Amino acid sequence: MQLDGKLIEKEGHDYLMEALDFPDYYGKNLDALYDCLCEASFEIEIVNASCVDKDIIDTFKDAAVENDFLKLKMFP
Repeated sequence: MQLDGKLIEKEGHDYLMEALDFPDYYGKNLDALYDCLCEASFEIEIVNASCVDKDIIDTFKDAAVENDFLKLKMFP
């Protein structure tokens, strides 16, 4: 699955919710993002990662460390 950092920057959690098919109850905050990513099972590639807020990138990285079924690749 490929995510565009420019869209994450522009649309934030709304984009992530739709792109990652998060449930309707997704809280649209970093804690909710972490929780959903820790339950996910897919490979995520973030292109234009330099556009993404550091806190969001850190949340993806932390979840990938916690969840063996979540693979993360980032491209500038």
